[in-house]
Amino acid sequence: MVMIMTRKIVLLMIVLAVGAGALAVSIMTQPEEQSNANAEADTVLAKGQEQDQDQEQVVSSETGFLNYDIIIGDKDAPVEIIEYAAISCSHCADFHEDVYPELKKKYLDTGKAKLVYRNFIFNNPFDVFAASISRCVPEEKFLSTLETYFQYQNVWNNLPELRRILEEDGKENALKYAQDEVIKIGKLAGVSEAQAAKCFDNEAVTKYLFKIRQEAVVKYEVESTPTLIVNGKKLDNNDMASLVKAIESGLK
Repeated sequence: MVMIMTRKIVLLMIVLAVGAGALAVSIMTQPEEQSNANAEADTVLAKGQEQDQDQEQVVSSETGFLNYDIIIGDKDAPVEIIEYAAISCSHCADFHEDVYPELKKKYLDTGKAKLVYRNFIFNNPFDVFAASISRCVPEEKFLSTLETYFQYQNVWNNLPELRRILEEDGKENALKYAQDEVIKIGKLAGVSEAQAAKCFDNEAVTKYLFKIRQEAVVKYEVESTPTLIVNGKKLDNNDMASLVKAIESGLK
């Protein structure tokens, strides 16, 4: 696989690692909440290789990526739920598996609420690359792409192996490894290697991701993911009970 490492991506990694507000931590000290799944990774790679690498998707933005909020539900719904989530965050994956289906059925599909999804990138190359891919697909493919990355999170977000490569082979090889792992899962979501390379080469993508992260920190003091904001008020918890209470209050 070919590594595309633009100056913007490298700069972003440095900024996030050295210090991006109060949330900055070492690029290699993010809590380990995913299991190392080498056998499963081999299976995923085999599946990815079966995808048509020449498959083309029509990008739904003149800038070449989704540089705007993704809204799920009726855009005119009376209650707005903003979700800040990191694509490599296990709690975010749990939220989309355990809470989101009920939320969608009870409030999004009924027009009572809308969900505004915003990426909140971690200072983790896996996360930055995966978040970038999720923004380089047509809008109608965004949610399924996101869910694919959540589903295989314990495969591609392999921090122990990343640390090993970093220590033994250096930063460039570590970043290439992270990029390759993300591309494997992208193939399962219908993103070819060529499309992924084009996405990684678009400096505007990482600039956008960094911008909305900074906005989250400044405007809502986001300190963890997922963070949910209902009608402008940040919730203390991200469980369904807390959401129901906030949404019902907003519907009164």
